[in-house]
Amino acid sequence: MTLHLVTGSDDNYAAGVLVLIASAAFHTPDLRVTVLDNGISAANRARIEALGARLGVPLTRIEIGAEAFADLPVRRGHLTRSTYLRLLIPQLLPEAERVLYMDCDMVVTDDLSPLAALPLGDAVVAAVPDPSPDAAELASTGVARGAYVNAGLLVMNLPVWRAEGVAERCLALLSDPARPLMSEDQSALNIAAAGRILPLPARFNVYADPAAYPGAAAVPADPAVIHYVVGHKPWAARGVMMGEVWHHHAGLIAAQMPPLPAASLGSRLSAFNRQRKLWMGLAAGRGKYRTQRQVRAAMRRVAARYLAQVAGRPVSGR
Repeated sequence: MTLHLVTGSDDNYAAGVLVLIASAAFHTPDLRVTVLDNGISAANRARIEALGARLGVPLTRIEIGAEAFADLPVRRGHLTRSTYLRLLIPQLLPEAERVLYMDCDMVVTDDLSPLAALPLGDAVVAAVPDPSPDAAELASTGVARGAYVNAGLLVMNLPVWRAEGVAERCLALLSDPARPLMSEDQSALNIAAAGRILPLPARFNVYADPAAYPGAAAVPADPAVIHYVVGHKPWAARGVMMGEVWHHHAGLIAAQMPPLPAASLGSRLSAFNRQRKLWMGLAAGRGKYRTQRQVRAAMRRVAARYLAQVAGRPVSGR
């Protein structure tokens, strides 16, 4: 069964789009891709299309005007209005019944084909519960811990979205000045789809953020998807946990990759300060930092195991 992967970006995350597509094709034998283009440059459009041709993956690009979300707020500094692209999918793909939406700051590390056949029933989406939801966000949305999901990976039940106006409800929530949403469309989706979200195993959205997990045992040992959440983007920062997995797949498609920026002074200082804070916490004997060191070690083992498994395999992975 063909898996229809949809992602979207402006030009800032074009490198992420390329690696997401390549890593998905590496692991998923029957794949088609739609890219929602919210201002990708001509050079990066050409790279994306060349990658699709190289991999033999059917690829469609849909251009989205900059004005599409001009009136909607973006409160988190690492995001742009491209975060709202997923809300256009039911309208832009009127014949589709199911798609797998993925943020472009993800890398695929296992076959995603099972998500193409997952029974959805009347669920609006299937998604992974957030491993560390913000308490204020839970209070604001009214969603219980364990039910609140991350919107970076969504198996979207599009007939339900269209019949029940889910996207329209999300947009109405986002446009309500009396109810500012802390996590933009993720907040809106958790509210609009409350009680109708099918939980996926944690391995389908593993955060590359040690602070997200309460201990090493909580880190999935066999991720299918690694998610470089918040400011942890491996193409733009140093010292990103499990970033070597992203760079492995980027290396396999080096001919199609744009030049990656040198790590900024800010990102280098941020990495240094994170390490310094960890060292100081360990020296002070604080349990929080011992736990964080153990989580980091677990993530390094996960990345090393994966890279050993795929070593020497060609770009298609097949």
